[in-house]
Amino acid sequence: MLTEIDFSSQQEHLRNVSRTFALTIPMLPEALIDYISNAYLLCRIADTVEDDPKAQVEKKISWLKSFSLFCKEGFNDEMELLKLHKQAVDLVHDGAVDKEFALIEDMPAVIKRTLGFPIKVRNILSKGVSILSLGMSRSLEGTEIRNINDVDHYCYYVAGVVGELLAALFSEHNHDIDKKALMDLSVSFGEGLQLTNILKDRLVDKDRDACFLPIAKDGSNSAEVIKEYLAICQGHLDDALSFILRIPTKECGIRLFCLLNIAMATATLKLLNDADPETDRIVKISRKTVKILYILSKMVVKNNFLTRMFFYYISRGVKRTKRDPHELRNRVSCWERLPF
Repeated sequence: MLTEIDFSSQQEHLRNVSRTFALTIPMLPEALIDYISNAYLLCRIADTVEDDPKAQVEKKISWLKSFSLFCKEGFNDEMELLKLHKQAVDLVHDGAVDKEFALIEDMPAVIKRTLGFPIKVRNILSKGVSILSLGMSRSLEGTEIRNINDVDHYCYYVAGVVGELLAALFSEHNHDIDKKALMDLSVSFGEGLQLTNILKDRLVDKDRDACFLPIAKDGSNSAEVIKEYLAICQGHLDDALSFILRIPTKECGIRLFCLLNIAMATATLKLLNDADPETDRIVKISRKTVKILYILSKMVVKNNFLTRMFFYYISRGVKRTKRDPHELRNRVSCWERLPF
């Protein structure tokens, strides 16, 4: 019989594998802290397998597809879970850092906790983690990033679907939230956060022969492409602001969780906007900046006007390209259509 991980151990895993979400998730209402922490760990289990530098690519693809199907079917097959757990331990044993490997070792206990959630919550996690895992397997199969449509699809599978998962959980938590409006903005919200990471890490990714933007291998016109995607990214973060403003002001925990995440992303974009795209390898906001953003976010989050003014103040000077979030979601999302 599987043993369930307790809440404090779950949160310890969260602190060990994500500094950012360990900071922001505790701002949520109590029940959502549990659900979203668990959802993040499930996603991180898949991500640990995908990113393992030593495991064979074919084995990682096979595992991710099997894990996707296991999640899609509701996490219920205990024998399949034990098999997937053993395979994951074997795959990442030599490549994962200690804290990530500890999470993989606790995989059955994390999923046992998932099974204790209300059925509607469990179904949301099942759908989201299944789509994400399948998307990771497709990425490993060699998807080439040639244009903005490829960027949109890649970002959907690793982040846009997480935006949908969050929107679904928030709407389930508070039925006064306009679920359709939130879902329409959710993919753009996720893409804004993912594009921020892509832009921030692009030179490190280049060192490992990875690129998630449509830049020629010889680097030609890379500065122009970076500038273009900085503006696209800021446009997505503008949609993330609209996402927040759709959430009732009384849900200040949910709003603060979202606002601090996009405030940190926006501050990072501002640094990237002022950096040399060819040489500045480490672009990262300071802990002092994070603390200031937290204090200011907490001050404004209960008021839509102040929230809007705060966001536009910290993003001043960064160009933005507005896209249609509804069209984006219709084009890339798997949430409401087959095979999920």
